[in-house]
Parts: sequence; C-alpha cells; structure tokens
Amino acid sequence: MSLCGVFLLAKPVGIRSSACVAALKRSLGRGVKVGHGGALDSTAQGLMVLLAGTATRVNDLVTGLPKLYEVEFKLGEERSTEDFSGETTFTGPVPANAAELIGDLIPGLLGARLQTPPDISAVWVKGKRAHEIARSGERPEITPRPVHISSVSGLQSLGEDAFRIAVRCKRGTYIRSIVRDIGRALGCGAYVISLTRRSIGGFALEAAASFNDLESRPHEMAERILPLSKLASNFYCYECSPQIAVDLKSGKTAPLAELQFLWPGEESPEGKAAVLGQGLFSYGEILAEGLFRPLTNIFFEDKP
Repeated sequence: MSLCGVFLLAKPVGIRSSACVAALKRSLGRGVKVGHGGALDSTAQGLMVLLAGTATRVNDLVTGLPKLYEVEFKLGEERSTEDFSGETTFTGPVPANAAELIGDLIPGLLGARLQTPPDISAVWVKGKRAHEIARSGERPEITPRPVHISSVSGLQSLGEDAFRIAVRCKRGTYIRSIVRDIGRALGCGAYVISLTRRSIGGFALEAAASFNDLESRPHEMAERILPLSKLASNFYCYECSPQIAVDLKSGKTAPLAELQFLWPGEESPEGKAAVLGQGLFSYGEILAEGLFRPLTNIFFEDKP
C-alpha cells in the first residue's frame, strides 16, 4: 500500500528542517515522496508537520493553519540574526519597569499588521533569499508584509532581563521580528534565546515523534503516519458517498444536500471545506448555489 498522510516530528535545536525531511524519507524507503508544511529555523525547536506520499500536495493547507509558539527573549542587545546565534549589533540600558512596558506594548502587536522579516530569513528579495544577500555582506531590502497575530499571552519574567511569552499567529509571521520590535520599542534591543513551536492547527507537539526515534527506529515510523482525516479535522468537513467520491475525483461539483456534515473544524470556513470519501481527501469551495467544488483532490488506497 502506498503511504499517504501526516507525520508529526519534534525538531530539536541545531537540526535543519531539510534534514528532518531527509531522515523521514530514509525511514520510509525509496519511492516515497516527503515534504513539510512549514519549516523551522535551525536555532528553533518544536513541531514540524511532515507530509508523505501524495499528501505532499496539501502542504499549502498545513502552512495556512494557525501556529502557537513559546518564545524566551533577552533585553539589552539586538543581534544580527535576531536570535542567540548572531553577533551583537546594538546594546542599550534595560528599563527598570520592563515587564510593565512589555505588557503595555502587547495590544499594539495584535491583529493584522505589517511586519518586516529578519535579514536572515527565507523571504525572496529580487530573486534571492534574504539570508543569502545578508551573508554576502549586503543588506537585503525587505519590504514589510502583512501578518496576523491572534494573541500574545503568558508574559513571564525569567530573571536577568529575560522574559517568556506565547504567540498565536498565522502564516508568514516571524517571532524573531516580534521580539526585535519589542526591543526597539523599549529602546534597549532584544533577541530570541529560545523558540519552540507548540502547535500547528490541531496538531500538538506532545503527539510528535522525537528526532532520535526517527533516526534510531526508522522501521517503526510508517506506523506513525496519520491519515488525512486528521488534517481534515482542522476544517469545515463533510463525508461523501462512494458515488460522489467518484464524481469529485473527476472534478465534478457535489450538492451539499447529498453530503453528510462531520464537524465545523478549528478554522472559520471562509467559503472553503474538506470532504472525506472512499480513497479521497478533497478540499474546495462552497458555492452560493449549494454546491461543493473540489480544488485539490488527494487519492489513496484506504479510507482516511
């Protein structure tokens, strides 16, 4: 049977996302395509959602899910990478009431905002990655881009001018940039000392396999591939009959009245939905005429 589904991995600090993909590919064997639904910097740790087989085609759905991060940062310096791995580029005195000031800044971080990504980032600038330009000695001209930050909570002082917060955000948000902007607003600089991704949509870090298990017990990893119904649980979702599954596979629309509603999902439908059927995961749009139109169909051998 061809593998198709989702693999949850706890990436450690110091390991590149590409190495995680390669390790799963080795464990699943030749011929199995592996991708990911959102990378993590090598200096960060936490949940990665890896995709196996034809599930690699839904990577955009995974990257679009909301993410929860826990970040620890230190005031008094700004660094070239905006985290502990960079060189100090600025130092400043830390305000005595820093915790209070950070609390006052939090409301201004929320909602839809324009954010400038770090120089050391994967964003494209004139056909090159920003980090490639920065490491060549030039300053990349990065245009601010819209992001959405749903919540910043759990502000906690860790002592020695270090703090911890939890950030829930959507696609494209850089936590390092949030910390940088806090430091600049306080006038003292700030940089990330630890960054952990706790969840992606309904997928939690606690359910993930360790990288050590992936490397040391590769033959057990296929058993940890989750069906696409687990991904569908994040979306407004229906189930269809075998006949409608055949229609959807050929790109035809399906009447909503002939679909069985399963769950509302974690995300606002915004006119989109998932449909599960025999050998099918379909994601598409709900039309005003009361029809579901498939946009992405994933086929596999077993029911998800």
